[in-house]
Amino acid sequence: MIFADIIFILIILVTLAGALITVLSGSIIYALIGLVITMFGIAGLYIYLNAPFLAMMQILIYVGAITVLIAFAIMLVGPLYKKPKEWTYPLKFIIAAVVALFSFFVFAKIILKTQWAGLLKPFTVSTKDIGRLLLDRLTFPFELISLLIVVAIIGAVMLSLYSRGEK
Repeated sequence: MIFADIIFILIILVTLAGALITVLSGSIIYALIGLVITMFGIAGLYIYLNAPFLAMMQILIYVGAITVLIAFAIMLVGPLYKKPKEWTYPLKFIIAAVVALFSFFVFAKIILKTQWAGLLKPFTVSTKDIGRLLLDRLTFPFELISLLIVVAIIGAVMLSLYSRGEK
């Protein structure tokens, strides 16, 4: 086993640990911390795959912006000591586990049936090309995404105000 394999295994373990903390945590704050760990692990996978631009975007967008947005939503919603009622029934947890296993096996089957020989060409698009593509040809979808984020923020604020009885 070479050093790169050890680093890859460590990155996978960190990502899986973060995902397990996110899913199995009883506190929503710990779940958010687990999500941040998972996103850093995914950024590490991008670096390992020689895609530093994607790694930086992963950290800036998901770790920086999305998790901060989720943290604000958690703070706006209300008391953190209340556990969601959905997980109180063991049957719902079993159904969720069955759906997760089914999804895993479907993805594994798709991955195993895919012919990877022709798809493993080197990636030759530069960061400059991606920037040009976003600003020249994909301007409208790019602006729609920003509008969607603003609407989601306004919706979260309105939901938190209505849940507290303020109008």
